[in-house]
Amino acid sequence: MAATVKLLVWEVDNTLWDGVVSDSTEGALRPDAVRALRTLGERGVMHAVASRGEWDWTVANLRRHGLREHFAVVEVGWGRKSAAIARMAQTLGVGLDQVGYIDSEPLERSEVAHALPQVRAYAARHVDVLTALQEFRAPVGDVPPPTSPMGFQHIHAR
Repeated sequence: MAATVKLLVWEVDNTLWDGVVSDSTEGALRPDAVRALRTLGERGVMHAVASRGEWDWTVANLRRHGLREHFAVVEVGWGRKSAAIARMAQTLGVGLDQVGYIDSEPLERSEVAHALPQVRAYAARHVDVLTALQEFRAPVGDVPPPTSPMGFQHIHAR
């Protein structure tokens, strides 16, 4: 059985809100993303930010929306997302097999998946179903997880 996700790392631009803070195109919060952030936090999932851009602008935006306190770690810069995720997992004492990463950019998800194959990568367009996925629910007993609500079982390539 796959490990439960204990840490979800967010790219905030075009995932938590529309647009990009550093380009001054940041727009409205995405309600489904905020709902997932709060629901998963209530279940004990920790959240972190690994984003491209300027740290001051991104943190100011998180504060403006009242969301900064939801994130245990915020790392914003221009380095590889996989390196940031590995640092965050180590800092928070979470195994890489217990980390999820959500981003709107396929190239970023691919970089993370290639460098850290244990980390589960999710497309931002699926943020509305995260709370229904088995890996975001604590395992109960020895009962195997049900089939995903998306209609397929989770099979990890080895």
